[in-house]
Amino acid sequence: MSVSPRGAAALLAGLALLLAGCATTFQRGEAALHDGRYLDAAARFGEVLAEDPERADALFGLGVAQYHLNGFTQAAGSLERAVLALPRHAEARFYLALIALALEDQPAATRHLDALAGLDLHPRIAAQVGRAAALLRRGPLPAETREFVRKSLEDEADWHRELLEERLAPHMYLGPTWFVYDPAGWTPLGWYPYGVPRP
Repeated sequence: MSVSPRGAAALLAGLALLLAGCATTFQRGEAALHDGRYLDAAARFGEVLAEDPERADALFGLGVAQYHLNGFTQAAGSLERAVLALPRHAEARFYLALIALALEDQPAATRHLDALAGLDLHPRIAAQVGRAAALLRRGPLPAETREFVRKSLEDEADWHRELLEERLAPHMYLGPTWFVYDPAGWTPLGWYPYGVPRP
């Protein structure tokens, strides 16, 4: 049976619509977060949490969206709940350290960075976290220095996320990128038709 070009186009359009319709509210939240649409991401994760208030991945996504919207106190609440559910969630602890720096709570930032030392981190990020914690332990820092530390840590995490996206692009991943652990460090969690690629 042959399909006309018009029929093939309609079939592809229908398939794309079907796949778009299959996206869950959580996946739409992840996509919005990945695209920098933080208000939309917060709304989607809020919908997920209305149905399941203890869902750790939605709490994490909501906390990250709130962080980027400068809602640091709300973000800390969301991320602390995520850490209660998953105590070894490195990314949630990482963002809690960034929030403490933004709120000028240097002792809390140091505690969160120290807590990361026992978790699985990419070696480059672990080194940056260690240097930041050592600097914070020296005593009170000027606001400009704390902000420099916060932005440096944030830039390091962004670098790593971009690197992983480039590394995994040939594997046809679909969806936004967030982290799980693999032997090479933090790895994006998305949908892989042929399984999660190995480093």
